[in-house]
Amino acid sequence: MSHLYKVGQMLDLRSAPRHSNRPAGPCEVISCLPHEIGPVLYRVKSRGETNERVVEEGDLSPSDASRSARIEGASVFSIAVNKR
Repeated sequence: MSHLYKVGQMLDLRSAPRHSNRPAGPCEVISCLPHEIGPVLYRVKSRGETNERVVEEGDLSPSDASRSARIEGASVFSIAVNKR
Protein backbone atom coordinates (compact mmCIF):
# COMPACT_ATOMS: atom_id res chain seq x y z
CA MET A 1 0.00 0.00 0.00
CA SER A 2 1.48 3.35 -0.99
CA HIS A 3 0.94 6.86 0.32
CA LEU A 4 -1.96 8.77 -1.23
CA TYR A 5 -0.56 12.24 -0.39
CA LYS A 6 2.85 13.80 -1.10
CA VAL A 7 5.33 15.85 0.94
CA GLY A 8 4.48 19.55 0.76
CA GLN A 9 0.82 18.96 -0.04
CA MET A 10 -1.75 21.02 1.88
CA LEU A 11 -4.56 18.94 3.36
CA ASP A 12 -7.44 19.26 5.80
CA LEU A 13 -6.93 17.50 9.12
CA ARG A 14 -10.02 16.15 10.89
CA SER A 15 -10.39 16.84 14.58
CA ALA A 16 -9.32 14.01 16.84
CA PRO A 17 -11.67 11.86 18.85
CA ARG A 18 -12.32 12.79 22.46
CA HIS A 19 -9.43 13.27 24.88
CA SER A 20 -7.09 14.88 22.36
CA ASN A 21 -6.04 18.46 21.73
CA ARG A 22 -5.49 17.95 17.99
CA PRO A 23 -7.18 20.81 16.11
CA ALA A 24 -9.01 20.43 12.82
CA GLY A 25 -7.95 22.56 9.86
CA PRO A 26 -5.33 22.98 7.17
CA CYS A 27 -1.99 21.22 7.53
CA GLU A 28 1.07 20.47 5.41
CA VAL A 29 2.57 17.01 4.87
CA ILE A 30 6.11 17.11 6.27
CA SER A 31 6.98 13.46 5.58
CA CYS A 32 5.47 10.11 4.62
CA LEU A 33 6.37 7.58 7.27
CA PRO A 34 7.50 4.08 6.26
CA HIS A 35 5.20 1.19 7.04
CA GLU A 36 4.71 -2.49 6.32
CA ILE A 37 1.61 -3.31 8.34
CA GLY A 38 -1.20 -1.15 9.67
CA PRO A 39 -2.42 2.30 8.71
CA VAL A 40 -0.50 4.63 6.41
CA LEU A 41 1.03 7.40 8.55
CA TYR A 42 2.14 10.96 7.84
CA ARG A 43 3.99 13.63 9.81
CA VAL A 44 2.03 16.88 9.40
CA LYS A 45 2.23 20.44 10.67
CA SER A 46 -0.89 22.53 11.19
CA ARG A 47 -0.76 26.19 10.26
CA GLY A 48 -1.82 27.32 13.72
CA GLU A 49 0.75 25.26 15.65
CA THR A 50 4.51 25.05 16.01
CA ASN A 51 4.68 21.30 16.65
CA GLU A 52 4.32 18.40 14.20
CA ARG A 53 1.96 15.46 14.59
CA VAL A 54 1.80 11.90 13.29
CA VAL A 55 -1.64 11.13 11.84
CA GLU A 56 -3.29 8.33 9.89
CA GLU A 57 -4.20 8.78 6.24
CA GLY A 58 -7.90 8.41 7.14
CA ASP A 59 -7.72 11.62 9.20
CA LEU A 60 -6.64 13.65 6.16
CA SER A 61 -8.54 14.90 3.13
CA PRO A 62 -7.66 17.12 0.15
CA SER A 63 -7.87 20.82 1.00
CA ASP A 64 -10.15 23.13 -1.02
CA ALA A 65 -7.63 25.95 -0.55
CA SER A 66 -4.83 24.06 -2.30
CA ARG A 67 -7.08 22.81 -5.09
CA SER A 68 -7.93 26.28 -6.40
CA ALA A 69 -4.24 27.28 -6.57
CA ARG A 70 -3.35 24.23 -8.68
CA ILE A 71 -5.36 25.18 -11.77
CA GLU A 72 -3.08 24.35 -14.69
CA GLY A 73 -1.48 27.31 -16.40
CA ALA A 74 -2.80 29.82 -13.89
CA SER A 75 -0.84 31.70 -11.29
CA VAL A 76 -2.28 32.76 -7.94
CA PHE A 77 -2.43 36.34 -9.26
CA SER A 78 -4.44 35.40 -12.34
CA ILE A 79 -6.88 33.38 -10.22
CA ALA A 80 -7.49 36.43 -8.01
CA VAL A 81 -8.00 38.72 -11.02
CA ASN A 82 -10.37 36.28 -12.74
CA LYS A 83 -12.59 35.98 -9.65
CA ARG A 84 -13.31 39.73 -9.54
